[in-house]
Amino acid sequence: MIRLEDAALRSLLRDLQGLQFDREEKVSDLELLLDYLEIVAVAAGEKPSHLQGQGMRSESLLQAMEGIAAAHGLRAVRTGIVLQNFHRAPNYDPRFFAWEAQNEREARAREGHVLWVYRDQDIVPAIRAAADGETDVGGVLGYPTCCVREYNEIAIRILEALVRGYQTEYGAEDVDDLIRLAKGKVKVTIPPLERPRVRHVFSYVQFSPCRRCAESSGSPAAEINWAMKRLATRLSPAFQRAIDKAVKAEIAFRNQQRLR
Repeated sequence: MIRLEDAALRSLLRDLQGLQFDREEKVSDLELLLDYLEIVAVAAGEKPSHLQGQGMRSESLLQAMEGIAAAHGLRAVRTGIVLQNFHRAPNYDPRFFAWEAQNEREARAREGHVLWVYRDQDIVPAIRAAADGETDVGGVLGYPTCCVREYNEIAIRILEALVRGYQTEYGAEDVDDLIRLAKGKVKVTIPPLERPRVRHVFSYVQFSPCRRCAESSGSPAAEINWAMKRLATRLSPAFQRAIDKAVKAEIAFRNQQRLR
């Protein structure tokens, strides 16, 4: 027998799957399916909030999701694009780092907004703090802190590799040189060994697991993945199979990209 709660969650899932929107930017089927799964997980109380629009910013999709969330008793709030949370300062001139941070905030002011879907009104201050880069997003999205920190570390290492490229390839000697090259968006060659590795191990989560989580079936990331798979299967085996199919297509696409 279907529980009343499950019936409501299934209704939400059906409405999400029936969304009509303009694909203003390319997005994979897997990304969309996991978006739907995360919103249902928020409604089920298994996830604090869902963030939509950080990568693909289809305004028609954001508006449609916001309407469906409200129709099913969920709340939504818009914020600026989520700023990176730095758990450490990059290993280069702090004056250039300060310029980068200011430049990012100015760029954010010119861009569109992202959408957060949630249930508990008390979470809004934490959402705004995460959006402003004051804290990492792990707490408000229900992602493991270890995975979020490693992902942030990858971003910091990329910034450091760019600065090294400015120095070795273009002879940058001071902050003015770095700013000039950054403004010009010059291309920098990052050696393969210095390219951080982003892992794609779990099919039912949107975050990249850290090394330790990726290597353990009992890790925090793995537990979240299994919980999300159980939710998808419980509510719609066909939906769960669609995710598996999309995962295979995504893997095939990534393999093709590597061969190019």
